[in-house]
Amino acid sequence: MSLFDLYYKDYEEWFEKYHEIYEEELKTVKTLLPKGRGMEVGVGSGRFAAPLGIKFGIEPSRKMAEIARSKGLKVVETTAEEMDFEDEFDFILMVTTICFVKDPEKTISNCYRALKKGGYLLVAFVDLDSPLGRMYEKNKAKSKFYAPATFFTKNDIINLMKKAGFNDFECKENLYGDSLDSLTFGINGCNGGAFKVVKGKKDLK
Repeated sequence: MSLFDLYYKDYEEWFEKYHEIYEEELKTVKTLLPKGRGMEVGVGSGRFAAPLGIKFGIEPSRKMAEIARSKGLKVVETTAEEMDFEDEFDFILMVTTICFVKDPEKTISNCYRALKKGGYLLVAFVDLDSPLGRMYEKNKAKSKFYAPATFFTKNDIINLMKKAGFNDFECKENLYGDSLDSLTFGINGCNGGAFKVVKGKKDLK
């Protein structure tokens, strides 16, 4: 059973409580979102895929997949490590999923294989080098969600993507501060913000 099968209600409530943060995250992803056929890996309840126009996703949590399907999404119940697609998508989005997978390297590699030549992977995550990321890391043992999480820096993510074959990186960020209740907002190049989106391209060769 997935962690999010147990805590899916708490997950949904978080987005309701911190709706402004969620909207800022959505806006940040949109700045780098390509056109074409997309997939979200770890689609959850469709909180990102649905408003971003992504129609397909994978999700290991049955409860979350059911909610996403109720929003009109097609969802395959599988993990990032087990997914088996090849040259199918123009872009793939992951929002914080990389923090929860068991094998980040295989996850990124599977995304590379699933993309068409010239396709894009967008990895959104809470940066360990940011004040908020350091706060999450320090207190994660007390959290239902983040206790099993692995937090990454921007360089960690780019290095994982480079190893899989991605290049031509872009990065945008948002959310500044060390507490969810006192964040400031603004979409900028990556230099200190907590919520980062790194975009990499699969070779055309």
